[in-house]
Amino acid sequence: MTPAPVVYVAGDGSGDFNCSGDNDQVQINEALTYVAGNLEYTTVYLKGPFTYVIDDTLQISSNTILEGDSNATIKLARNARWSSTKPLIKEKSFNSMNITIRGFTIDGNRGENTNVISGGGYYNLIHLSDCQNISVYNMYLTNNHGDGLKTNNCSNVKSYNNKIYSLGHDALYAIDCSNVEAYNNTITCRTNSGLRLYNTNHASFYNNTITSENSGGAGIEIQKDGSDSAMDDIEVYNNVIYNTALSGIFIFGSGSYPTSSANIHVHHNQIYDTGTDSSSKVIGGILSNGFNALIENNVIDGAYGAGIVQNNAYFLAPTGSGYVITVRNNIITNTRISAGGGKGYGIYNLLTDTHSFVLQNNSFYNNTGSDYAGVQASLSDITTDPQYADRDKHDYHLKSKTGRWNGSSWVNDSISSPCIDAGYSLSDYSNEPEPNGNRINIGHDGNTRYASKSELNISNNSSENNSDNSDDSDSSDSSDSSDGSDSNGGSSHSSSGGSGGGGGSPEHSRNIEVKELSQVFITNGKAVKFDFTNNATCVVSVSFDAKKTVGKTTAIVEVLKNKSTLVSDLPSDDVYKFFNLWVGNGGYGTSNTIENPVVCVKVEKAWIQDKKIDQSSITLNRYNDTKWNPLSTDLSGEDDTYLYFTAKTPGFSPFAITGKITVKEAVIEIPPEPDTQDLEQNNGNTGSEIETKPEQTGNASMSGKENVSMPGFEMIYCIIGLFGAFLYNRE
Repeated sequence: MTPAPVVYVAGDGSGDFNCSGDNDQVQINEALTYVAGNLEYTTVYLKGPFTYVIDDTLQISSNTILEGDSNATIKLARNARWSSTKPLIKEKSFNSMNITIRGFTIDGNRGENTNVISGGGYYNLIHLSDCQNISVYNMYLTNNHGDGLKTNNCSNVKSYNNKIYSLGHDALYAIDCSNVEAYNNTITCRTNSGLRLYNTNHASFYNNTITSENSGGAGIEIQKDGSDSAMDDIEVYNNVIYNTALSGIFIFGSGSYPTSSANIHVHHNQIYDTGTDSSSKVIGGILSNGFNALIENNVIDGAYGAGIVQNNAYFLAPTGSGYVITVRNNIITNTRISAGGGKGYGIYNLLTDTHSFVLQNNSFYNNTGSDYAGVQASLSDITTDPQYADRDKHDYHLKSKTGRWNGSSWVNDSISSPCIDAGYSLSDYSNEPEPNGNRINIGHDGNTRYASKSELNISNNSSENNSDNSDDSDSSDSSDSSDGSDSNGGSSHSSSGGSGGGGGSPEHSRNIEVKELSQVFITNGKAVKFDFTNNATCVVSVSFDAKKTVGKTTAIVEVLKNKSTLVSDLPSDDVYKFFNLWVGNGGYGTSNTIENPVVCVKVEKAWIQDKKIDQSSITLNRYNDTKWNPLSTDLSGEDDTYLYFTAKTPGFSPFAITGKITVKEAVIEIPPEPDTQDLEQNNGNTGSEIETKPEQTGNASMSGKENVSMPGFEMIYCIIGLFGAFLYNRE
């Protein structure tokens, strides 16, 4: 045998196990068994160039790597006639772990196994059940009737850097799994989806490119069935999805389950020309039912039917209502008519009794139908040409006079996109390059290092939302303001499921010392808590009971260098910290939307000791109605460094943490210097009554008064002495 840790399999006689090109599963399984039985060995290596033809399943054990040369291929035998549950590769035993498959090709030999229907479970390339720690990468998976990688009841599954072409079902299909990642894959669908989750939680799909050759299903499919499994930690981002037969992203549920168990975050994707199968209603850019979702900073261009749609397109939506999709900072353009799925709407709601939209700062342009159907417009949206760099080449960077990323360098355009600095005012923009206007761009580059640059480095956006905010009126007109400012605070209409209210932070950026964000999904009747886990500010958490479902919401703490620009005067006591607290849009947090709101803050013990602060006087103050309002503040705990306080607050705005100094040093008062001429003319009264205060450390106390009479000649010495004392105390 080759010295540990690698066992080689070859087709030219040079391996530890040697194959002939017929029934090669025998030798490969022998090699896998040898590695499993000898702990010093870890790897079975398939040498190329060679095609290993198998007529039975390869079985891989725990702590085993199956790898090979890029020109080594495992291929299914012709006319295999296996049962529908039999894959090409599977785990050898129940509860296996630490399985890695990498580096070679698996060919399902679709053309020579025509006795089955694709999608029926036949000839999955890799099917692992009840396993932990699975990695499949640098593979080429192709040409079969089933899935590429299918996992049941597995955890810690990774599929990455694979090329997956023309499979009979899903490229990745995870069922009842947890902790699943798929990234940097290039997938061309044939029959069903590129990436799929079923009752699987804690999953992320990112940096994948997914398309099809005018057949197949959705690019990404997220499915929930019943209440047994939560799907509340799903993230889909930075993918390019195009020319899929069905929708770019398909999110749907069925059965009965609480709304809090179905949440998904979809952001920074490029989705174009999706839904080409005009006979189907499962089309559009993003199609959803039965989920709460935050869909933000995507570009959806040229989708058939609708850009984003809520519809019963496959199964009936789950029973109940209250499903909210927040659509924020997206560009939706050039949607097209489809016979099965819509008239080219931007946003389309076909489930208005149970599902709703919250719209915030989106850009719409040239949609064939209209920008909205079944949902009312938001005044924070804009309708204007987004000025893509090159739509024909699907370059969706935004044109900019100051700087646009072209894939390799920064270039300048003759015009700037109206989507620059037009995003939701509470969205983070800190990852955008300078100048960034202190506001996120709409589109897939918003809050990334490739975001198109602003014409001016605006450091003060206090002109926005300085006035009191109000809810949008019931109007179907969208704003065409190119600056995207929230004239009504970005709040959507009540028929759209509500939102956190209007407005954002108008604080001068130069006055912000540090900022921290926290996000949670707000559901009616549920307790809500925003935890600021980075410990970057003096605010520990914000909590309340929600009276209205508003979807995924952001809370922002801004610790200030000085008092807020919204504040006209200082509190009366010594200030520990000034900070702004914004939850949702400005104006959110009234008795109509929340109850029992509590803010938890922390105060350094060192400040209390250095300033000689009376601990019982520490108070959280809220600025409202042009004055500081002290809140009832209670000590809730302490550690070695901080005291922790909680206070109920009637709303969110500028705050200050204050305390009273226990003792103030006495001030020595020196009478004005007397006029010597007046003293000489005083009829014999050459004395003066002088009040003296002894110089002390610590608490000051009066030592009494003393009447002193002295001859006029000695008064000069008194004056000189008093003047010296005055200078001494000033020093």
